Amino acid sequence: MLNYSLDYESKWWLPVPAAFPTPEGQELDEWARATAASSNISAAWIDSPLTSQLPELLAAQVYGLDPGRSAALWYCPYGLPAAGVAQLFISERADDDLLSPADEIAALPSFVAVRPLEVRAAGLGAGVGYSRIVGDEEGGPTVAELGYVFTPPGARVAIIARSGDAESIGLMAPELWALVDSIVLERA
Repeated sequence: MLNYSLDYESKWWLPVPAAFPTPEGQELDEWARATAASSNISAAWIDSPLTSQLPELLAAQVYGLDPGRSAALWYCPYGLPAAGVAQLFISERADDDLLSPADEIAALPSFVAVRPLEVRAAGLGAGVGYSRIVGDEEGGPTVAELGYVFTPPGARVAIIARSGDAESIGLMAPELWALVDSIVLERA
């Protein structure tokens, strides 16, 4: 089994539990109410009639996360609600698995060309970063995505950040890289 650690700045990121109930026993609706009551709120929401609906919005944002994630952090540069999300996926892999991160990324569907960029993270080593714009064919929402894939010995690590606002992805990029660069894997 693989364990991980990561560092993040709480002024940018708000961790989201991997599953509900949480280890403390909170169900999703209880967690959303407590988070809305104890976290910074975006100035646009403070005096808004929508403020009372913030817990429901937070719960909906949790439902939008991938259930297979190892971790998720909301990007909240202006407070809640989140402007984007970063999800971490860690899985074990056989060392003879020859699929490279660049090949994996090249196969991603996108509205713009996906151009892999070689990167090196302090804790994960060599990997590939990418950005892309995705949406559904039926005219649904368009999403900006920034991601990284690493294949350290015995593991595959993907960090995928998404936002419905391309500007938020751009603002998130340096904070996301600091988070990615801090990830350390350990075999349990």
